[in-house]
Amino acid sequence: MKIIGLIGGTSWTSTLDYYRFINQETAHRLGGLRSAKLVLASIDFAELEGAMHSGRWDDAAEILAGEAKRLEKAGAEGILLCSNLIHKLFDKVQGTTRLPMIHIADSVAEEICVRGYKTVALLGAKPTMEESFYAKRIEDKSGAKVLVPSAEDRAYIDSAIFERMCRDIFTEDDRTRFHKIIDGLKEQGAEAIILGCTELPILLKDASLPLLNSTELHSKKAVRWALDLG
Repeated sequence: MKIIGLIGGTSWTSTLDYYRFINQETAHRLGGLRSAKLVLASIDFAELEGAMHSGRWDDAAEILAGEAKRLEKAGAEGILLCSNLIHKLFDKVQGTTRLPMIHIADSVAEEICVRGYKTVALLGAKPTMEESFYAKRIEDKSGAKVLVPSAEDRAYIDSAIFERMCRDIFTEDDRTRFHKIIDGLKEQGAEAIILGCTELPILLKDASLPLLNSTELHSKKAVRWALDLG
């Protein structure tokens, strides 16, 4: 079993799910008391979030690269970035470490292919929804079309994530609003919803469309890698 390195704390609420999903999948595949070999570098999210939201992406990349080097020294054999948004910096971080990194969008794209979806919708932080680093990778690897909510809804989703969910605040009002957004995307032809922020699966357990839990899919792909299962 390879040692999986996690760059977490982005936010801590969803990093908990990474630990749980990876160990659950390891136990499922190996049985008994088996659990995953993990090394966690948990950052102070305020520092990273401040750099990202002020447009200092090079500073954000430097923070993540430093954690990747820490994981390398701690014995990790591969790395996961435990957030969809920070995959905007995936290539920069990958360029600073000799360790392989597993891209979260690849795990989502694989699931889209397995399920045969042709049109999906993406929910996440504003850059995740609005820039090409995530949606284009999904489209290129799955062949599916990726829809996003309206500008108004994108702004709302982003504020809900950073003002509440990253602080471990999950409200019924947010859940109701997200369900309405999903219903609207369904009317536009979406067959499934990518929960492209690792806090969103904590808020949303079901909806009018199938939910693709990026945290769980990323975790399962990491376990397959760690066990040499492809």
